[in-house]
Amino acid sequence: MKKFLTSFLAAALGIIAYAQTGPDVLIPKPVSAVLLSGEVGVDIPVKNVRASGKFKKAVRDLPEYARREAYKLTVSGGKATVEALSEEGYFRGRKTLEYMQLMAADGRLHSCEVFDYPRFSHRGLMFDISRHFRSKQFILKQLDLMSLIKMNSLHIHLTDDAGWRIQIDKYPRLTGYAAWRPQELWKDWDQGGHNYAEEGSAPAFGGYLTKDDIRDILAYAAERHINVIPEIELPGHSLEVLKAYPQLACLDSTGTQSVFTSDLCPGSDEALQMYKDILDEVLELFPSQFIHIGGDEAGKWSWRHCPRCQARMKEHGLKDVEELQSWFIKQFDDYLTSKGRRLLGWNEIMQGGLAPGATVMSWQGTVQGIEAAAAGHDVIMSPGNWCYLDRNQDNPLVEGELVGGYLPLARVYDYNPADGFDDTKHLLGLQGNLWTEHVPTEENFEYKTYPRAFALAEVGWTPQELRYFDEFRPRAVALADYIRTKGYNAFDLHTEMGERPEMSKALDHLARGCKVTYNLPYSNHYPAEGDETLTNGLQGGWSYVDGRWQGFLNDLDVTVDLGQKRHLGFVGAHFLANLGVWIGFPVKMQILGSDDGINFVEITQVLCQVKASDSGAMYLLLGDVVNADARYVRFKANRSGRLHEDWLFVDEIIIK
Repeated sequence: MKKFLTSFLAAALGIIAYAQTGPDVLIPKPVSAVLLSGEVGVDIPVKNVRASGKFKKAVRDLPEYARREAYKLTVSGGKATVEALSEEGYFRGRKTLEYMQLMAADGRLHSCEVFDYPRFSHRGLMFDISRHFRSKQFILKQLDLMSLIKMNSLHIHLTDDAGWRIQIDKYPRLTGYAAWRPQELWKDWDQGGHNYAEEGSAPAFGGYLTKDDIRDILAYAAERHINVIPEIELPGHSLEVLKAYPQLACLDSTGTQSVFTSDLCPGSDEALQMYKDILDEVLELFPSQFIHIGGDEAGKWSWRHCPRCQARMKEHGLKDVEELQSWFIKQFDDYLTSKGRRLLGWNEIMQGGLAPGATVMSWQGTVQGIEAAAAGHDVIMSPGNWCYLDRNQDNPLVEGELVGGYLPLARVYDYNPADGFDDTKHLLGLQGNLWTEHVPTEENFEYKTYPRAFALAEVGWTPQELRYFDEFRPRAVALADYIRTKGYNAFDLHTEMGERPEMSKALDHLARGCKVTYNLPYSNHYPAEGDETLTNGLQGGWSYVDGRWQGFLNDLDVTVDLGQKRHLGFVGAHFLANLGVWIGFPVKMQILGSDDGINFVEITQVLCQVKASDSGAMYLLLGDVVNADARYVRFKANRSGRLHEDWLFVDEIIIK
């Protein structure tokens, strides 16, 4: 019945009823879909037909990548035809038909005509299999679903501090030692000293993809017209390599002791050669034009004292460690270019100067990608506020450990990668990233990925002017319901709670609208609504990045002017804690009062009795019932005793 369907997702399952049977069920939404009169059964023959002159004219002015994937699907008269210019186009058209067949409510399809092509050339997902290893079979399973929603790029984060996940014959310690650890969970490993284990020892958790595994993944992906991009991280996030090959670490200022950070030593000739050797084996396996070299979050502090690094800087006239990093990355840009490949890296590769042939993957925000494109470099947009799938998609008190904020389906869908670009000729597309520090199981992995990957697929494929979330959400609900019956652990949109209820409730209290004087500053990175934030009556949501929580990388010390002397019955402030991103509650808060704004006396002191536990984000009103009179009320929240990097986040001061 389905001899033309290639994925096990379709072939193994038959037809399940979920929604209507026309193109209006599709994700991503097609460029054009017209219902014709009549209907047909789902078990119909399908035929590839040569592109007509009319079709060629319709796609003539499209970019080359869009022409390659463009197709016209006609379902009518008891048969289906797919018209395209390439095998990739035929495949996309057949997947459209397959999708409608899988979602057929009664075994019948609307007759229809679909004309379609992608908005962007790169529509991808990144899977981190370093922090928690995922097997070949699991990756193949995800490729099936990616192909159904017309995603065409899988970026695999193969190496990081937590484990090396790809076989390299020339350096067997990378998989014989650096791929294994005594703790199963990343969190336990991170808190337990960052130790590694010999393969076969007990306990030893982890694993790696063999070269045969990689070949199988690549063949499977190629059948589905999905490009697989390997990431070999450098110079940061490389502790596992340094522990396996300690000679690649920096030296102390005396030149006698190795310094084990997460950074390779860019002054080491051996490090340069080893990674070129590694890339040679990677290039033999992967046909991808892009090879991702990471380049993010290098601490660089050991470079400032390492005699080899200092000698390298002197030799090449490099003024600082940022330029040293740029020089180091340029060596691999040159090397990959010499092999006919292209270097891709996270936006930190821009620090110290961007290598000439590099393509930037912008994750820290949108500005970096816009700047890189303006300088003539290709970019892939992957900003965390829209594209980081490790963030919670619903109430974090229910979902558990919150890493980087709240990212519901609606916010992912509302992202427009082209925003801010004067010219999009260097904008290749977008990518969703799933980092797995707190994603230890396959079930967690799929729960985080779907249905938000559906939104990314539509953002990347469908023209901006055709996208509407209210129309998309029912289709996402239907597809998520369907794939759960097929063994994918997708988040259940039927149970979605949405934004924190407090966010929609304005607070009325004595301090609302009153002037706030900041005796210590808030962070420019998290200003919220500036000086009005703490008394505007608005509470924050689940995430510290929602524009309502104000961040402090020092103690909180503010004074509220009530305008006149008032009687105080309660004083307090709302705080957020999220240990996954180093946000903690204060240890204590002191409240003082004054009539003149100069001479203050203590009204009360409140100790924080709630620990910011590992259960995820928490929300606390820290305050006290008082009996005092004052015009000026000063709040001093103390971080003493917390980790030095802990942030304080506050959304509202309450005075009643």
